[in-house]
Amino acid sequence: MRALIRRLSESYRSYHESNKSLLEWIGVVGAIAFPLLYALRLTGKLPPLYDDFALRTVATLCCLLLALRRWWPERLQPSYALFSYGAVLYCLAFMLPLTLLHNRATTPVAVNMVVSVVLVVLLTDWRNTLVMLTCGYTLSAITYWFTAADPRWPIDFLLWWFPVCGVLVAGGGIGKHVEKQAELERLRRLYAGLAGSIAHEVRTPLAQIQQVIDLAVARLPPASDAATLLVQGQQAVRRGLQAVTITLQQISGKPLDPAEFKVLSAAHCLRKILDAYAYDTALARERVHLQVEEDFCFRGDETAFELTVFNLLKNALYYLPLHPQMDVQIRVLRRPQPCVVVRDSGPGMDPSLLPRLFGEFETRGKTEGTGLGLAFCRRVLDAFGGSIQCRSQRGVFTEFMLSLPACTASESARACLSDPEPGGLRGRTLLVVDDQTFNRVVAKTMLTRLGAYVLQAEHGEQALGLLRGGCVPDAILMDVSMPGLDGMATTRLLRAMPGPAGRVPVLALTANDSTAQESAAHAAGMQGVLGKPIDAQALEHALLRICRQRLAMPSGHASGA
Repeated sequence: MRALIRRLSESYRSYHESNKSLLEWIGVVGAIAFPLLYALRLTGKLPPLYDDFALRTVATLCCLLLALRRWWPERLQPSYALFSYGAVLYCLAFMLPLTLLHNRATTPVAVNMVVSVVLVVLLTDWRNTLVMLTCGYTLSAITYWFTAADPRWPIDFLLWWFPVCGVLVAGGGIGKHVEKQAELERLRRLYAGLAGSIAHEVRTPLAQIQQVIDLAVARLPPASDAATLLVQGQQAVRRGLQAVTITLQQISGKPLDPAEFKVLSAAHCLRKILDAYAYDTALARERVHLQVEEDFCFRGDETAFELTVFNLLKNALYYLPLHPQMDVQIRVLRRPQPCVVVRDSGPGMDPSLLPRLFGEFETRGKTEGTGLGLAFCRRVLDAFGGSIQCRSQRGVFTEFMLSLPACTASESARACLSDPEPGGLRGRTLLVVDDQTFNRVVAKTMLTRLGAYVLQAEHGEQALGLLRGGCVPDAILMDVSMPGLDGMATTRLLRAMPGPAGRVPVLALTANDSTAQESAAHAAGMQGVLGKPIDAQALEHALLRICRQRLAMPSGHASGA
């Protein structure tokens, strides 16, 4: 029972978090309406059978206190939600039904009942609507039975009222659900638009800074003061890039393609993740421990799994400054079921919060959070065919269990972590199209290390000119955002070209790798999308994939210029 009460209380508080003034304005309306409607009786137009002056006086005072919330003493402010719940229950679910019963369900009070149900639906979530109406109607019936001199039940009214009440509650609940989904979609679009701006204005410059620092660190003596300072800057930039990448992935909602999944070792992935994670301090790294009790392999996307663990680490380490003794333990288990358990000894959570923890735009204790991180984790685990669950105890621990379907013994025995293809990109001709010299140099450096021969074009027209002149590369890396002829328009013109040139696979390079951008790229004739900053391994995998696609096309020769 206590758990149910806590859940109802949390639902009610959460319902009013986004619009805290609603109860105040309802209080203003009630403080005016209750005495005004009673005063109408003095005109003789609405003669009552029952004088409810005392009940209306209490209701008016309740509404007045609701309206005066801003003037409540500071020490009483935490009690406002509880008081408002009682006030709504009394005024709308108890007093008006009791008045209706005493007045034999006359037309004016029947109208009041309809209004009261509509207001209860407006002021509460669907669970509390049902609880409030059930409790209020039951209490009013009991009170009527013991206080009326000659209690008579308005059977005709009740026979049609309860179906009408059910329709009002159901309609209100459906309407709220539709409205909430529309609001979530609006927020997704708003966040997605913001994500594109962040990607263009923040992620690309940070990536360029990181690449410059990497080159500088490689050329300096490791023990020098300059190298030490650059390494610190390198870590700061990496933290920023990880934070931006995680946020963009959370917002995009881009579905994972099971056809791209690989067989992954849980222990191997976690070791790489813990080495790659950008810790704020050395203490944070010391507090994270990996324990492999028995490794297992699963099918999934390595980057998505990495971002999932990043999310959980970020959430756990957020509380380290306030709980400096806390630890984060990551365990890999194969029995009783294959799973990864991430447990921290931080502040914990109230168990009543857990049912809504993985909902979108739900955040607890972090005012700067988007409320999308755990929803993203759930999407990833669902795509892998697994699940994510949370247990927590306030002041003791929080534990997330990532259950993953293990691969068969034959699949696990394969060398799933080796290079994707013998020889890789060695000997292939690739064309890099980007208006930024720095970006072309970075891409060329990566591809040259992989043994590829790299051509460059500064804009779409130059790339098309190379193709018209007889150059037919194995694949093209096409920047999406370029002045003049952008990547999309260039690819559409390329696809209209006759012969092998029109069939060259194109990989889009963009800082905004959202679902909408990916759809637009495929519609333009591109075979894939790769987000910036470019990761060398991801670049190699993507190019090998689209080059294999080209082998299925009528082949042309690759020539250089």
